[in-house]
Amino acid sequence: MRNIQVAIDGPAGSGKSTISKKVAEKLGFTHIDTGAMFRAITLFALQNKIDLEDETQYSFLDSISISYQNNIIYLNGTDVSREIRTDEVTRNVSTVSKMKVVRDKMAILERKAASVGYIVMDGRDIGSVVLPNADVKFFLTASKEERAKRRLLELQIKGRNDLTFEQVLNDIIARDYKDSTREIAPLKQADDAILVDTTNLTIDEVCNQINKIVLDKVGKIMNEDAKEILSMDDVDFGKKPRKGQIVTGTVVKIEDGEVYLDLQAFTEGKIYLDHYTLDKNVTSFKGLVNLGDQMTVEITKVEEGDLSASILCSRLKLIKEEKFKDIENLVESKEKIEVKVEKETDKGYFVSYAGFRFFMPKSQSPKECKVGDVLKVEVLQVEPSRKSAVVSARVVLEEEREANKEQELANIKEGDVLKGKVVKILPFACFVQFNYNQGMLRLPEISHNYIEKIEDELKLNDEVEVKVLSVKNGKITLSRKALLKTPFELFAESHSKGDKISGKVVNKLPYGLLLEVAPNVRGLLHQNEYSWNPNDNFNNCVNIGDEVEVAINDINVEKERVSLSRKALIDNPWSRVDAKIGDVVECEVTAVDAKGMMVSTLGVDGFIPAAACLSQEQNGKPDDFYAVGDKVNAVITELKPREWSLRLSIRKVLEREERKQYEKYMNEEESSEGNATLGDMFKDILKK
Repeated sequence: MRNIQVAIDGPAGSGKSTISKKVAEKLGFTHIDTGAMFRAITLFALQNKIDLEDETQYSFLDSISISYQNNIIYLNGTDVSREIRTDEVTRNVSTVSKMKVVRDKMAILERKAASVGYIVMDGRDIGSVVLPNADVKFFLTASKEERAKRRLLELQIKGRNDLTFEQVLNDIIARDYKDSTREIAPLKQADDAILVDTTNLTIDEVCNQINKIVLDKVGKIMNEDAKEILSMDDVDFGKKPRKGQIVTGTVVKIEDGEVYLDLQAFTEGKIYLDHYTLDKNVTSFKGLVNLGDQMTVEITKVEEGDLSASILCSRLKLIKEEKFKDIENLVESKEKIEVKVEKETDKGYFVSYAGFRFFMPKSQSPKECKVGDVLKVEVLQVEPSRKSAVVSARVVLEEEREANKEQELANIKEGDVLKGKVVKILPFACFVQFNYNQGMLRLPEISHNYIEKIEDELKLNDEVEVKVLSVKNGKITLSRKALLKTPFELFAESHSKGDKISGKVVNKLPYGLLLEVAPNVRGLLHQNEYSWNPNDNFNNCVNIGDEVEVAINDINVEKERVSLSRKALIDNPWSRVDAKIGDVVECEVTAVDAKGMMVSTLGVDGFIPAAACLSQEQNGKPDDFYAVGDKVNAVITELKPREWSLRLSIRKVLEREERKQYEKYMNEEESSEGNATLGDMFKDILKK
């Protein structure tokens, strides 16, 4: 057999190891994973605690044994296939691989391993350094994100649920940099290598693409080798069947429980009903198969003796493989299947489906999962060699949740009133969870009253009724206060016109006072409603923060206005004044100075100017003649009730009396005989 070499290079996570194995399996080649060999050296170096950066400490290379057989890596005769896949080895393998002494040693081993037979070898410098004359070269690549996603899934399958996507992505980026910038055999695509981007391709699609190229290039050599083998006298599969061989025979005899096949061998093959089908309801071959039918089976037992010979066959393995082919197709189709949970482990659950046992990592399981549960899952990854697969219930649940979320969102309209639960609180807003969607409730939309912290009004897990303000680009904005009565509405419900209340002065306006009569409720005390006395100046009498007792004049709910009155609570003495200009009234002096006198009369205050306090003959000031408490008669000279203005005059009273006396004497003179003198006429006045 001639030597055929297929080199497959690529960065970490590009799929080269998995794809190389499958390509080798389908083509019948031998697969050599050079990365596993480098990992074995790294593992030995870590176990012996050498300085990985010191090339002089790699002298152990000549004394260790590394071999790769049947997908198993042996270090000094021990299977270390699991140990070389730890995170510690992964982080340090690039450092070890860059050492010249390591790469020189590995190149010798790799070239020797690839020198015989049909070989598929993968690594990072196979096509460029190790096998520069390989018959076919490939360079696999994929986006960093896709490679990180694959790596994370691989780790989760192995029970590593402590890593995040970002951590794995950063490791991939760091390793790419190390591999591509190392001085010795850096990672790069060979000039004659075929580039295959696996980002959006399935494993089977990549393998089929590579297989076709390989067969196109070296198929002729392989066919010639196959002819040489078939011409050898000691190879005659048709006459000497072997256990495990897949053959096709013709049905020559049918009984209820068994069928006989012509296999072109030393005897007929026999297959029993329970090895033909897994269907327990099938009880006979009759009507199921016909004479002359072609049947492909696996030979399970071969006995050849002098007295007896038999060949037993079975289709169970083929049925399982056919079914597994359908399962492999599920990875691409993403069709959902139902599985039953059979066993729980620390890392996840084993589930059964159609006679197969699959694994579901805990990271891909429902929160509540127990043995016996029947779950709908999606197949994430298959392992054909083990007839196993990795499935996920979480993917299905997330898809269902996403569909329900979209449906719920489509039904939510502006103006809807919904009930939800507070699930998150931030300084500026909280989030309300409905069935599948969340809405944002901002701080100003929580209450009509000012609140400093949301926690003062709402707590986590509180059920809250909200109104939808808008639904835009998948985002829902909410309002709680839109469903609450405003402070004004609450005030209007508990107060009526005429009620006596107290309010705090919050602002002074040119035309009145603004009072806060309830939280967030303000009313206007107009200057005309402050006092009956128009001379009262509210600006001088009241300060910001003062409490003022008022009565409600009017409540306008529609306009949210409250009209207030202070004078409605104050007595108006002028309403009882029953007098007119010219009336003479008795007054009591309440204050006196050079300008005049303040007096009290008719229940109100009045003023007598200084000039009106004294007669013409009196010289001096009013306080020279009068004191507080004196009773005097005065005539009303000015009366303005609306302006609370009353002016009086003592002088006019005196002048009236003088005039009366004068008129009296004038009347007496006219009636006398003419003997009266001037002194007689004014004797009464002069007596005073």
